[in-house]
Amino acid sequence: MRLATFLVAIGMLLMSFSSVFSEAAVMAWQQSGGTVGSERFSLKAGSVPGPSGTAGFTDKEANKLIEAWKGSAAYSMKGKLSLKAGNRQMEVEAAGIGGNFTDFTSILLDRGSMISEGSMERRDQVVVISDRLAEYLFGSTDVLGKEISIQNTKLRIIGIYRSEDSLMEWMTKGVKPEALLPSSMFTALSPESRVGTILLEASGDALLIGELEVNTTLRNLKLPMNEYKVAIGEKSFRLIQQLPRLLPALMGLIVLVLGLMWMRRVAGSTYSRMKSALQVGDSDEVMKRERPYMLKQVLAFIAIGVSTGGLVLLARFSPFIPAEFIPDRWIDLSFFRQKLFQHWQEQPPFFSQILPYQLMENRLNSYIPIVTTSGLLLGLPLFLLGIREWRMIALPLRDRFIRLFYCIAVCYLALGLALLLVGLPQFISPSLWITLFGFCLFAAAYPQPNRKDDYFEH
Repeated sequence: MRLATFLVAIGMLLMSFSSVFSEAAVMAWQQSGGTVGSERFSLKAGSVPGPSGTAGFTDKEANKLIEAWKGSAAYSMKGKLSLKAGNRQMEVEAAGIGGNFTDFTSILLDRGSMISEGSMERRDQVVVISDRLAEYLFGSTDVLGKEISIQNTKLRIIGIYRSEDSLMEWMTKGVKPEALLPSSMFTALSPESRVGTILLEASGDALLIGELEVNTTLRNLKLPMNEYKVAIGEKSFRLIQQLPRLLPALMGLIVLVLGLMWMRRVAGSTYSRMKSALQVGDSDEVMKRERPYMLKQVLAFIAIGVSTGGLVLLARFSPFIPAEFIPDRWIDLSFFRQKLFQHWQEQPPFFSQILPYQLMENRLNSYIPIVTTSGLLLGLPLFLLGIREWRMIALPLRDRFIRLFYCIAVCYLALGLALLLVGLPQFISPSLWITLFGFCLFAAAYPQPNRKDDYFEH
């Protein structure tokens, strides 16, 4: 019995980790700027090395492009700057931001405000710094309105944002900037800096004509089109977002099959009993005698149907497979292996200029498939094997539920603590928890098989 319970617990933990932890990582990616939502699309126009060998755009070139763009647009440039306050000085990663930056990235401010578009246009000498940098330079985070110096240029602090260590930090190789400046100020302080990526909001039909829109704008501005790479952000978002839901989707399919079989069994047993009773007794007397049994069976049938329908609805999702992920020959298994591990093996292009969420996206593209696979290939079979062992020893349904509730509590607390420790979002979709734990309860409650040799004699 202990082995069966252990298998159930490990299977539940792997399944929960597979979906919940992965979805929390996706949410962190969204908060870092990786999301554009299903209601709009985003295009990334990223530079590639031109004939001169220099990658990136100047601040003027970036502004020229986004001014001609019809929707929102944003960009950033990064580099190391030496910041000074009083007798303390520190060289840190800094970023100059331009355009509608807050439309694409969510930065959690502890106090103050973000750099506005007006500040960028006016070339205001302002800066937003991390709480870690504030503690080092001033010994406190209560520094709004104070000044720091960069190359003898004084900048006023208008905001403080959080910089606690988190999964996002190590997934982006620790390149999260400690200071944010208007791009115009950053260019003045670091003239050699270049913009690595420009984010462009596009229309709802961007999947069809998004690349054409960007190319048309580039052509109208007489900018070299061969120095741009165009990628549709929504495609990448949809692909990453769906992976944590693959396991719940499979659970919904299993629940649908088990539910229909269970309902058929209830209906069949009711029919057989009533048929036998009517053959040996008066119909009125039989109906009166069997009324409680009939009511119980009808309620059970409805409950099973409602539970099955509810879990299937919670688990459903629309699969999305980009065309480039479909090989010409399905028998070529090396294609899938290469797609799974390529992001672990390759260095992201323009590493020093890429945005934090783009680095995180590269990690998620390989991290989430592996975690999802662990839940599909390890967690689910172990859980189902443990449930089967419970059936083989004829463990009462009440005892199964008691053990499951203990396992559920352990999974919930363990994952909550893990998310807290690595700084991932704590709020996970309730439907995901209900799907995971509802499937476990449904599978445990499924009637034991009729084969007598599946049980030990007591």
